[in-house]
Amino acid sequence: MTDYQKRLETLQADMEERKLDLVVLGASPDFQYLTGINVNWRSGRDLNYPADSVFVPIEGEPVVMVGMGNTGKVKDSWISDSRPLGFFEDMRPTVKEIMGGFDANKIGIGEYTYGSLVLAVAANSEAKFQSAEGILDKQRMIKDSTEITKLRNVAKLTEEVMGQVINELDEGISMHELTSKIRNLGRLRGATDVSFPTTGGFCKSGSEPVGVFNYEPDQPLEPSTAIAFDIGFVMDGYCSDWGRSFYLGEPDEHIEKAYPALMTAVVETIDEMGGEVQRTDQIFDHIEIVCDREGYGGRLRERLPQRMVGHQIGVEVHEDPWLRPDQKQELVDGMVFCIEPKLWHKGEYYLRVEDMILIKNGKAESLTTYDRELFQL
Repeated sequence: MTDYQKRLETLQADMEERKLDLVVLGASPDFQYLTGINVNWRSGRDLNYPADSVFVPIEGEPVVMVGMGNTGKVKDSWISDSRPLGFFEDMRPTVKEIMGGFDANKIGIGEYTYGSLVLAVAANSEAKFQSAEGILDKQRMIKDSTEITKLRNVAKLTEEVMGQVINELDEGISMHELTSKIRNLGRLRGATDVSFPTTGGFCKSGSEPVGVFNYEPDQPLEPSTAIAFDIGFVMDGYCSDWGRSFYLGEPDEHIEKAYPALMTAVVETIDEMGGEVQRTDQIFDHIEIVCDREGYGGRLRERLPQRMVGHQIGVEVHEDPWLRPDQKQELVDGMVFCIEPKLWHKGEYYLRVEDMILIKNGKAESLTTYDRELFQL
């Protein structure tokens, strides 16, 4: 069971370090993480409500406010003081009432918070304001057992969907048809959303090197084509992010050897986490060493010149810290991140592998385990 009280206490300790008396979080990943309420922060602005927010004091319990459409969701939260608003009800009187219960000299404002809400808070306070952006990032980096279970489940759903897609993949399908099918199958299996735009990209070998993918969206799939998937779903409030590549037809030798080289680099790097690989900035380095050994380091660097090879994942698909040279975070138990190296040979192939990795007992466990040997379809 999620320990929301511990999350609150950790946040309040961070507030004390920042000398913040009050933090206001609009409908956002942080709001979801702290309150347990799944409001619709992932979608368009017109589907959200400016009133959706949580007020967190430096001491004591938070107050949650929700607008129309989300009033029934407050029952899902552990927070006892909730202020649901009626249909198109003006939030300003409720904000005034909430602010009357706080004595705040400095207020932090989180991401996703509407300007109208900030103005309503400011109208009832003479406090100084500052950004509270990222205030929960460090805490959210370490997943508890409930979060890990949710991430396992959405990873499993993703691989089940992709197993069906790959088994049914036929010549003649277009990228547009393929991505639509993936999204629909995810919904049918229980996903509430995609965590980012679905990619099923085609690169015809021996073609003009115009970009990563060289098919039009509705152009039928032909043999001698590399197919790269980058897929993510949302289920129970948590995200997946998965990638594999395949080849339709008979690949030339340099293509046939490229994908096993990339997969070997991923597997060997996962095996070394907790050993040679101790920090986030060392992950690319180890992948590069193996790709160089296998003869494909140049293709890796061509696609990833900034040496960024992944990110943390949780309620958001992209969370801090990222796996890049300037992020020297030690790998610790409870981290879940995505490793996503790519090889790119213009006009020949674009290949990617992406796995969700859990750090557990000082070692790495892959939450995604789809067939690592399958390449040629």
